[in-house]
Amino acid sequence: MKNSKLIVVILAVITALESLSIDLYLPAFTQIAQTFHVTIGDVQISLSLFLAGFAFGQLFWGPLSDKHGRKPILLCGLTMFVVSAVVIHFVKYIELLWVLRFLQAFGGCAGIVMSRAIVADSFEKKDAIKIFSSQSQISGIAPIIAPLLGSLLLNFWGWKSIFSAITLLGTLCIIAVSVYIPETNISKNNIDKGFGTSLTKVTFSNKQFLIYTMVGSMAYSALMLYISSAPFIFMEKAGFKEMEFSLAFGFNSLALIFASYITPKLLVYVRSQVLAFWASIALALCCAMFGLVAVTGTNPSAMILLLFLSLIPIGILFPITTALGLETVEKGKGTAAAFIGFIQLLLSFMLSTLAGILQSDSVAPMASLRCFVGVVAIFLAYKGLSRTKNFRYL
Repeated sequence: MKNSKLIVVILAVITALESLSIDLYLPAFTQIAQTFHVTIGDVQISLSLFLAGFAFGQLFWGPLSDKHGRKPILLCGLTMFVVSAVVIHFVKYIELLWVLRFLQAFGGCAGIVMSRAIVADSFEKKDAIKIFSSQSQISGIAPIIAPLLGSLLLNFWGWKSIFSAITLLGTLCIIAVSVYIPETNISKNNIDKGFGTSLTKVTFSNKQFLIYTMVGSMAYSALMLYISSAPFIFMEKAGFKEMEFSLAFGFNSLALIFASYITPKLLVYVRSQVLAFWASIALALCCAMFGLVAVTGTNPSAMILLLFLSLIPIGILFPITTALGLETVEKGKGTAAAFIGFIQLLLSFMLSTLAGILQSDSVAPMASLRCFVGVVAIFLAYKGLSRTKNFRYL
């Protein structure tokens, strides 16, 4: 593929639109609530609906890209993302913000699906893991700079300026895709007739694909449980100011970049299935330790450290489980990539909503749910490893 490095960077930025669209406006929750005269909980609904839009939108765009190609579908999704961000500037009711955030996510999720599908179309598993890791390193910068940038925009121009920045970035992505991203789905119309039939054939009948999709989904849920509760943990419980919250959030995000950097190096010595298994164990242990600290007190330094450590195995699991899952799919990689994202975000939406309902001025529900997904990840990773040839733990 020509200009492969540039294409990887562009796809990484497009993939980062999701986290940017979330992390940029986290510091603005209080100001948004004041604007609409609602509670922070009401504003948090916009985040839950954003996750829901990302989940269901992927099932729409993925199969379409298998039939009509990656590039036109990517451009359609990005256009919807940008238009929704523009309209948000004119909202006067919180309910309209909810709707527009759902639509923005519905369009923006095409970027993640197409990025995965384009890499899967063009590279073998070993190279795909390296590229997914490289994308994670680049897109991992987003959670570091986004809260800081969001705080600056918030302080100087108000919360609507955050969506101006999102609009500008989305527009630049549309231009970059138009000029540099090639069509990689050469054999279009390779899916059976009927959405339900194709989805079932590509995903539910493929046990290995389902196993690694679920492992990745557990890791993603652990991440989103942390992100959705971060303002509550640091600003409400620990008493952090907006800038302090942004710095703590950005520091923890360095763990994802570190994980994506070491993953290809670890794979030189350890098989990908084995690394997924041990990363799942590390995730469960770190989440359990965080839970113990969280329920016995809110020591900010200890919580930040343990959250940092828990994000390292999450960052390792993302590229590995994606590559392992897509490797098992011969036809319909766009549909498969969509299903991966759908399951990740659907579970995250359900668990983050449950954490919000059970929160009741306590970190314990979020911490308990993170422990739960860590344990489930261990079981599923073991199942995936045990189904491989020459089964061993190392």
